Amino acid sequence: MRVANPKYAEAPYQGLTRVTADVTRTAEKRTIPAGALWVPADQPDFEVAVQLLEPEAVDSLLSWGLLSTVFEQKEYMEPRGLEAWVTEKLESDPQAAAAWNEALKDEKFAADPLARYRWWFQRTPYLDPMVGLVPVFRAMKAPALQTQPWR
Repeated sequence: MRVANPKYAEAPYQGLTRVTADVTRTAEKRTIPAGALWVPADQPDFEVAVQLLEPEAVDSLLSWGLLSTVFEQKEYMEPRGLEAWVTEKLESDPQAAAAWNEALKDEKFAADPLARYRWWFQRTPYLDPMVGLVPVFRAMKAPALQTQPWR
């Protein structure tokens, strides 16, 4: 599940800043790291887990601002380096050039250097794929556990 476009409350409440965001769910295959917590649905208090882990829930960890780091982009690209990459991309990829020209038709976008930087950075291979990824996964079947025998 991915979240985007966070909207933060104007003032904190009980020391926490509430947040809402757009949620997108897609089916994908992931390797879940060892030590991850598995919460089976067939238990009496499963509703508590749902209220904490589902981002849209009113009292979820995300809603209370406890997972706000998922919105942070930690990697950036030096503008000069991006400029060189963009120049090469515009010369070698007609589809990228057409999309760029289309984007520039928006006067507000064309006048905003940060928006233009982000537009191009999102198309580089350097974009962090973890931005917006909520560290909660819904498994549609029980996972196959890989264990190593004791030696």
